[in-house]
Amino acid sequence: MELFEAIVSRRSIRKFQDRRVEFPLIEQVLEAGRAAPSGGNMQPWEFILVSNPVLIQSITETTFLGFNKKGGRNQSWLAASPLMIVVCTDFKRTVARYGEPGRRIALMDTAAAVQNMLLAATAVGLASCWVSGFDPEPLVRLLELPLFCEPVALLPLGYPESVPSCPPKLRVTDILHYERYGGVKNEAPALPEGGE
Repeated sequence: MELFEAIVSRRSIRKFQDRRVEFPLIEQVLEAGRAAPSGGNMQPWEFILVSNPVLIQSITETTFLGFNKKGGRNQSWLAASPLMIVVCTDFKRTVARYGEPGRRIALMDTAAAVQNMLLAATAVGLASCWVSGFDPEPLVRLLELPLFCEPVALLPLGYPESVPSCPPKLRVTDILHYERYGGVKNEAPALPEGGE
């Protein structure tokens, strides 16, 4: 599958086939995450591959829906995931290089790794969903993460049971500004032509 096709066909999948995922495909997804860009090439991501159903259930219990974090419902569909990649940010190298702004940089870098993995999953015929609605404290304890390592995303991984159509998206013209926020096209200078 070509890159742009993977970008436009990627969907957030919450129901998977009861089918084993071959490790070479998992490796491709992980390699895509590893290949993401990062500030100063600090590569602050850590990936925890989880296949134990009991542990996946425990991870699921740390999740929540919407604003109802305490005592609300969790994202129970995750418990049926055949695999899960817990993506974490290791802040120490990036903060050592950039100081406190390194925390923001490391999170952005890790988000790039997550996006790469989502696209790679789509490209190899798998599916996932970027889940960030979880309580980090019990998840840190559950996975025995060190102090400098923070969970950022849960990525269930498997073969999709079905693929929905694309949800509504804003048009580029709804989100594009010229030269400044709120700048409209007729205020922008002419863009340079290609070539010499």
